[in-house]
Amino acid sequence: MSDEDPIEQMRRWVAGLSGDELQTLATGILGGGLLGPAARHTPQMPELPEPPEEPCALTVRVDVDGTRPPVWRRLVLRGDLMLDEVHEVLQAAFGWEDYHLHKFWPGPSKQVWRGPSFLTQQDLDEGEEGVMESDVQLDQLLREPGDRLFYTYDFGDDWTHTIKLESVGPLDPDAPVAVCTGGRMAGPLEDCGGPYGHNELVEAYRADPALTGLDQEQRDWLPPGWDPTALDLDEVAQRLALFGMSADEVRAALSGAGAAPLPEALEPLLGLALPTVVAELAALSARARAEHEAGLTAEDLAAVARPYRYLVELAGEEGIPLTAAGWMKPSYVERAYHDLGLESDWVGRGNREDQTLPVAQLRTTCQQVGLLRKHKGRLLATRLARSLTTDEEYVAALAARLLHDRDEHLRSAKALFALLTAATGRADLDHAGAVARIMSACGLMTGPFGVEPRHASHMVWPVWFTLSQAAGGRVRGDAPGAHHHRAVALARWALWPQEHPVAMVRR
Repeated sequence: MSDEDPIEQMRRWVAGLSGDELQTLATGILGGGLLGPAARHTPQMPELPEPPEEPCALTVRVDVDGTRPPVWRRLVLRGDLMLDEVHEVLQAAFGWEDYHLHKFWPGPSKQVWRGPSFLTQQDLDEGEEGVMESDVQLDQLLREPGDRLFYTYDFGDDWTHTIKLESVGPLDPDAPVAVCTGGRMAGPLEDCGGPYGHNELVEAYRADPALTGLDQEQRDWLPPGWDPTALDLDEVAQRLALFGMSADEVRAALSGAGAAPLPEALEPLLGLALPTVVAELAALSARARAEHEAGLTAEDLAAVARPYRYLVELAGEEGIPLTAAGWMKPSYVERAYHDLGLESDWVGRGNREDQTLPVAQLRTTCQQVGLLRKHKGRLLATRLARSLTTDEEYVAALAARLLHDRDEHLRSAKALFALLTAATGRADLDHAGAVARIMSACGLMTGPFGVEPRHASHMVWPVWFTLSQAAGGRVRGDAPGAHHHRAVALARWALWPQEHPVAMVRR
């Protein structure tokens, strides 16, 4: 994330290595090269002792190696946790999203990528042989204070965590699976470039919390309000409390008084979702309804309604004539192109619908939400459109039908995008990546590895267009708009249509 000389980057990286990491690096070089993940032999797994007769409470400190200042958590864990369960605990403790592969390595010495490791289900599916992580208890590896275990998450960014046993104590039979009693720093961001990229971002933040030293693309990539120094132990506790719950139990636990209702459009996903996904959707719903301004003035309503109202009025009583190919006739396209000020949003003469995307998508949206219909070679205003008289009625009609789709999973994809828009305060097409991840976690697939981001982008594009246009955004270059609260309000209307829209309008 910088233009620094690669050699200088390497010097800084080596300078930040621990003694164990330097030893591993030197061993790799002297042994004929850095083997990386593709080891040349299968290291011998040490013999594991039997689990203790009575499980104990293990207090461990977990450090994300290579981070400056150190990112760490102190956890009290049940000793009888299996390693695949420890993986879930670590994901929750550091706020990881479980996007990537992971692996455990036994101690006491740190032999990441060179020593023995425990197999995941994916390793087994690929034909590897060895000891499964789901067959090993934590207390078989951590017995005495000072014992260590290593965990690597995301083989690209290479986040290695050192798990060091600090103390062993009696275990209350009713004790929770895991409790976080301390720590420092927020968890690193997914896909930020590993410890080196994380450290650069932290350094930039500490020098200037406004991050003016980063370019605009980097600032836009960061979550709104990002603060790498802020650790919310209550939030960590909430994530850990979900461990072991079923999806229905999570929904019940999160549906108490004052809880944000989950949008009905997500019901098809909720029937498939894992508990962690249900919790994530509940958290997004709470953020969507609380964190960002969603009121609309009369000026806002007029701005959002204008393009749809314009096209309905252009249709008038006679309708908009269509070509033999089904496109609006050029003179009508050109009028809409200029009257709506779309010249800054598109290159071209603006007189052919098939070559003028902003006009084509506007027409498509009007048909999808029931404002226009095709009949005998013309686009006609529908009965619904003819019943609308105010800007507020136009916006309410748009919101009520924005997420409609005959396919329930496409409807859920659109709802996810709207939810992410309302929760983050921006209608960003990059939300398609999170849509793909969540749908994949629910077992849906458009490719061999789940829902692919490019397919999710196609699913949510119409909703992105409508919300982005409401915010004053542009189609060309996916440029964001300046009126994000309009997109948030429209997304919330679409997600919770049972709430009367007037209640959300600022007078």
